[in-house]
Amino acid sequence: MDVVMPKMGESVMEGTIIKWYKKVGDRVKKDEPLFEISTDKVDTEIPSPGEGYLAEVMVGEQETVEVGTVVARLEPDKPASARSAGTKPAETESAGIETSSLPASMHDNFAFPSPAFEKKEEIGFLSPLVLNIAKTEKVSFEELRTIKGTGLQNRITQKDLLLHIDRKKQQNIKPQHVSTSSPSYYCPKGSGVSSNDVEVIPMDNVRQKIMQHMIHSRDTSVHVTALIEVNMLKIHTFIQNHKNDFLEKEGIKLTYMPFIADAAIKALKEYPLVNSTIDGTTIYKKKYINLGIAVAMEPNGLIVPNIKKAGEKNLIGLAKAINDLAANARTKKLTPDDIAQGTFTITNYGVFGSIFGTPIINQPEVAILGVGAVIKKPVAVEIDGNDLITVRPIMALTLAHDHRIIDGMLGGKFLKFVKDVLESFEPDSL
Repeated sequence: MDVVMPKMGESVMEGTIIKWYKKVGDRVKKDEPLFEISTDKVDTEIPSPGEGYLAEVMVGEQETVEVGTVVARLEPDKPASARSAGTKPAETESAGIETSSLPASMHDNFAFPSPAFEKKEEIGFLSPLVLNIAKTEKVSFEELRTIKGTGLQNRITQKDLLLHIDRKKQQNIKPQHVSTSSPSYYCPKGSGVSSNDVEVIPMDNVRQKIMQHMIHSRDTSVHVTALIEVNMLKIHTFIQNHKNDFLEKEGIKLTYMPFIADAAIKALKEYPLVNSTIDGTTIYKKKYINLGIAVAMEPNGLIVPNIKKAGEKNLIGLAKAINDLAANARTKKLTPDDIAQGTFTITNYGVFGSIFGTPIINQPEVAILGVGAVIKKPVAVEIDGNDLITVRPIMALTLAHDHRIIDGMLGGKFLKFVKDVLESFEPDSL
């Protein structure tokens, strides 16, 4: 049985294998996690399409292939000997770089003799993606031999090749007096810092995608941020009085987030222009609300799945949906559809103790609500006509909005509406 790179969404055309959970010869049950992939939208575990033994692995970790590519094979009986990835010979074809002998198939492994070497050193499997990058960047075949591969059976991966190209470019532009003991880090003479004192950490796929997404948002939207403080006394009291009952009845922990989500949805219905996208000079005002909830992932990542048709859910439904999204994100069970077509996002940096922040808009949306920590603060309140100082649980909300479409008046009204909904919460409204 062939195991292929699955199609994870209409716009997803390729995926990178991040990790294999099984090795050649291992028994695999149907629907058991077999490998983990990363696309330009999401990381997720891929279950085995059938039961049997893993007989062959064609695509190693950190290798990127197109959707539909055979990445492994299963056999009903354990193979007599564990076959390594691609040991069969095949005809070769030119890939346009300096060689007359290149892989005809990304599933095959080749040894290329070179008259330039007294010893016939071998270069392993080269995927079409690696070959195409090499051709575009004019990396010769002899140069490919010098790259240390980190993929399966020391294959050269896309990341290996791009790192090599980047190092070569840096070496070409650095002045002669700069230390080149580590190609990825340069220390001027007299600086007192050695390259050995710096750890070089290549970005993983998730970090690269976050970086690209944030830069795109910065360069697209005209960010303006407004802040407002909310007295969370009523909601705080409700949670303290009902959290145990809610956990027992619904099976999930009751937090502030569903209350905030509910208030944001009500505000979006009141001010639907905030629930829009922009294309050039055209505004698309959405009649549905797909509410994105930013989820932090260890050790250093962030993803924003969204609750489809969130405007149709009550507070309990929102609490369950938020819990499910967070669980699926952290266990890599999300699909690209879970993070597609969002219309508005909430990010809760308060869970880490931050009081307030200035979030970056999640493109192509036009606003994002930032939630700060709920902290006890002295505030002035009016009781029976008298101004008094008392302590209340206060939360700061920040709305980052795109000034191309949302001016200060609309942003301020939206934020005030959210505040009023939260402060006027009544248990009977559930």
